[in-house]
Amino acid sequence: MAKNNFTICPTCQQKVVDYPHNINKTLVSCLWALYKAGGLARLDKLNLNNTQFTNFQKLQYFNLIVKGGKNNAWQITRLGVAFLQGRNKIPKSVITRGGNVRQVSVERVFVQQVKECVQYKVEWQALAGQPTLFDQGK
Repeated sequence: MAKNNFTICPTCQQKVVDYPHNINKTLVSCLWALYKAGGLARLDKLNLNNTQFTNFQKLQYFNLIVKGGKNNAWQITRLGVAFLQGRNKIPKSVITRGGNVRQVSVERVFVQQVKECVQYKVEWQALAGQPTLFDQGK
């Protein structure tokens, strides 16, 4: 990222800032909570702590969740499931501006490579073979 991570809007003169986001233990724990809830849930139903609650939406920057479904619920994506199961890598970091992803890191990571997430690996792999909402109707 460039040293100057902001621009000034020529119309309103507001500062528009680039924000870096890394995949981390907190975000993986949020994704895991959604997965355990069946893959589709509202935030208030996931029993998240304050840090998890305020950072949860960042998972969409990595294409791990989407908002939709009933009652404005969050849904885990196929990539989100595959990432938790250790089958797919995702970008290690992204840069957003105005809530939109502007840049994606070249470096990709598996869930096992996310710092301090190794302790969950056995549990994720044990559940990987269980049906998810994506397996319904097959």
